[in-house]
Amino acid sequence: MKKTLWTKNFTIITLGTIISSIGGVAMNLAFGLVVFDQTASTWLSSSLIAITYIPSILLPVLIAPYVDHCDKRKVIVALDYICGILYLLFQFYLRGFAFSYEMYLLFGFITSSIGTVYNLTYTAFYPDLIPEGLAQKGYTISSMIYPTVTALITPVAAVLYVRAGIETIMLIEGILLLLAASFELLIKPPYEKNEYSETKTEKKTFTENLIAYRNDLLEGFRYLKKEKGLRNLYYYSAVTNGAAQGISTMIMAAFQSSPLLTTTMYSLLISAETVGRMIGGVIHYFIKIPAKMKYKITKSVYKIYEICDMALLFLPYPVMLVLRFLCGFLGINTATIREAAVQNYIPANVRGRVNAIISTMIYLYAMAAQLVAGALGEILPYKIVTLILAGTTFLCIYLFVVRNKKEISPLLNNVY
Repeated sequence: MKKTLWTKNFTIITLGTIISSIGGVAMNLAFGLVVFDQTASTWLSSSLIAITYIPSILLPVLIAPYVDHCDKRKVIVALDYICGILYLLFQFYLRGFAFSYEMYLLFGFITSSIGTVYNLTYTAFYPDLIPEGLAQKGYTISSMIYPTVTALITPVAAVLYVRAGIETIMLIEGILLLLAASFELLIKPPYEKNEYSETKTEKKTFTENLIAYRNDLLEGFRYLKKEKGLRNLYYYSAVTNGAAQGISTMIMAAFQSSPLLTTTMYSLLISAETVGRMIGGVIHYFIKIPAKMKYKITKSVYKIYEICDMALLFLPYPVMLVLRFLCGFLGINTATIREAAVQNYIPANVRGRVNAIISTMIYLYAMAAQLVAGALGEILPYKIVTLILAGTTFLCIYLFVVRNKKEISPLLNNVY
């Protein structure tokens, strides 16, 4: 019998992810816009984002040993319910009080903490829901969800933000998170019922638990220490993700402060990139990239992406749309190649801890990049800041990816 990707578990997790992504896309757009509109400061906008990265830096390594041994389905369901309730409560607060930077900071910090635990658990859980041998198709679907939702929802969110305010968007996000959690309840765990109960019944002293925790955590570090290709691939990933966040803030500021550019045009720019990702994802789903070509394609796309970022704000708006579409189209393929290769390469028993260390590294650089971008945005034209960030990242392609071809190529070119 031919294997199918669309098992009950995979279908449910996909539906749940789509539902929560709809509100998440709208919320991310509105959150950034409202802070900049109220403060007119790239430093304050970037600082808020940077501070909300702190949980993503500290929590993954602290909770990783727990994630590898917990009932992951129960965790993601509970966190979706909690986050949904928080959004509903905060939208009530916003309807009764004026803008407060400190309250947005507090809310962002709390939801970021919840999201960090959720994302780490979800990343460790997701591979278990993909039928064996269908990793490329599974990760292609996963990679297409957010771009597709972004392309469709971002223009709608921009209109909602202008006409109804962030409160309405938060209300929608809260309802959608509760709905997503209800879908995720239907997932049948792919592990035995007693797998986690045995761990829970073991009685250990505090010292024994602390030693076990330390050993679990060190195992993740030891694994990464011997995997030079994996380390350098994610060194570059950390740099490019951080730079992309800083560049995104500069693009938003450029559009919001320009007399010729509008919020709607900004939302369409985001949609152009995500439409590219959606189309690229469809092609990647049906066309299997030859294993021996994956490293070459990845390296070339990285270079094109950074060149496009360097040039973006120097160009007319129609050309911006074309470049963002191109970046989305190419970027989805390298993202899928990397994640499918890496997540299937890392042993399941250490996947949560390794992903946690990688996540911490990525968010640590993202935090630094946001602060640098925000500070530079106060004294330099926004287009010059994007040039600096993307130019630095371009050099890192040679430092991390090209120089370590011997180790990275077999990792990406692996058949899965």
